[in-house]
Parts: sequence; structure tokens; C-alpha cells
Amino acid sequence: MKKKQNIIDTATKLFSRQGFDGTTTLQIAREAGVTEPLIYYHFEGKDDLFTRIIENSFNTYFDRLKSLPAETTTQFEKIENLVALHFRFVREMPDEIYLAFSTCPAKLKDKSHVCSKKLEKQRKWLGTYLSSCLSTGIAGNEFHSVQIKETVSLLYALILGIVRQRGLHLNMLKGMSGTTIEFCRRSLVK
Repeated sequence: MKKKQNIIDTATKLFSRQGFDGTTTLQIAREAGVTEPLIYYHFEGKDDLFTRIIENSFNTYFDRLKSLPAETTTQFEKIENLVALHFRFVREMPDEIYLAFSTCPAKLKDKSHVCSKKLEKQRKWLGTYLSSCLSTGIAGNEFHSVQIKETVSLLYALILGIVRQRGLHLNMLKGMSGTTIEFCRRSLVK
């Protein structure tokens, strides 16, 4: 199992640096210190290996979303936790995030592709979560009265920007997390 994980980790780094097409299974094998046939023992090929990386990354992501505290003092605390989770995820899994969000957009026309399925699940999960936070916050007089659907779309776009930091060369800016949370606070909280 250790060699299989080493293959996955090595492929993730190479795919994120060189792209899927620019990386060969022979190169992955050499970098991982295994033989090329061992890759084919664990995976059907490079496509299967890529799919496994995407699936593992999104599964970890969804597990973290599920672990967000359900009970908080305020609705804004839920939004703050969500934004902070995305910044942490980008810091902890930069290659996986970069790979998913640089490669997946090209696969979105194929509704059966793992990228399409996972990104649609993300969109629905975040939409439901944010709509609930906003509705409850407005009803409880915590938030300004905002158009929920449009504000959810705006917050979703902000979160997508967070996960795409590396590709946008924003990951080197210090204080992005705090600034983003403070911007959301000033925009929403009465």
C-alpha cells in the first residue's frame, strides 16, 4: 500500500507541475522509485491514476466540509469557518487542488467525467449551506437583507477564487484569509 500511495503522490506532483499530457507513466515510475509495470498493477493506466487522484482529493474535501461545526454562535461564524476551511485546504493540499481546478474545467462538458460529478456536488453543497446561513442570518436580524441567490453565487465565486489562488498567483499574498473574512463580515453583518 505504501508503494501505491507513493505512486499517487508522485503522479500528483508531476501532473500539477507538467500537466497530464506532459507526464508519462515511465516518468512517474522513475520519480516514485518503482517499475512502470507496478503502476499498471495498481491502476489501469494514466487516466485511472488521474481519476483516483481527483476522487481522493474531492473525498478529502467533502469529508472536511461535513466536519464543519453545525452549531455555532452566529451564522457568520459558519461562513467564516467555510472560508477558513478553503484556505487551509489550499495550504495543505496545493498540488491536488491545483490539479483539480486547472484540469477539471476542460472536462465539464462530459457530464459523466469525475470532474463534472464532483464539481456539481460541490456547487450544490455550497449552495445549500450558504443559502441556509444567509436565510437564517437575515431572519435572525444578524445579516443585512440581501438577495440570497445572488449573494450565494457571489460567495461561491469567492470560494472558487480561493481554491484557484495558485493558478492566479495569489497564494503568495499574506493576509488573504483574514482580509477575505473581514470583507465578508463587512458585507453581511449588521
